[in-house]
Amino acid sequence: VNQANAHRHKLEATRIGGCACARHGCFIPHSLVDFQKGERQVNMDYALSHALGHNMAGIQRVLTFYDINCQYMKNFQWRISSNSYLSIPTGISLMLSISLWHVHGHRNKCF
Repeated sequence: VNQANAHRHKLEATRIGGCACARHGCFIPHSLVDFQKGERQVNMDYALSHALGHNMAGIQRVLTFYDINCQYMKNFQWRISSNSYLSIPTGISLMLSISLWHVHGHRNKCF
């Protein structure tokens, strides 16, 4: 953690995010994104939209883990529907989860 307070203003990306298959452990094509100046929801919208559109024939329910899922999903449907480049296949139900590492900072009312 010796670089925690380093200046990041000249960096093109400060973090990365993506979607991986829990069954196989591999990243889903076109679902890796860079974050600029923190985590922007549009970046994860892009990643999740492409992950849900990749090889999902016959899958009706998807379990998503994200450390800020309770906040991220509040306006998710609106963000997807208002962006002409993003879509989610019809008939897919999202089950929201927070990983064990991050869940202790949340409350029951988050969900």
